[in-house]
Amino acid sequence: MNQTINDLSRIKWRCRRGTKELDFLLLNYFNQKYKNAPKGDQRIFLDLLELQDPKLIEYFAEPKKIKDSGIQRIISEILGSTEGYLIK
Repeated sequence: MNQTINDLSRIKWRCRRGTKELDFLLLNYFNQKYKNAPKGDQRIFLDLLELQDPKLIEYFAEPKKIKDSGIQRIISEILGSTEGYLIK
């Protein structure tokens, strides 16, 4: 996935969700790990950004319940745990 500066700017913009918790989690992963992640993980992260906020919150709250193993792995990597993150 050969990405230009414009592509990366668009992806970073898509990480901004409107809730500070989701913004923090997604932007943190993007800024620290996305560029050096394997291409498959980059694709999964982009798929994750396509999800609606309620689904993302559900996934971050209970990653063990995610059926897609790739998304579950990326969510767990973002969180640093499989235990979940309670967003209030």
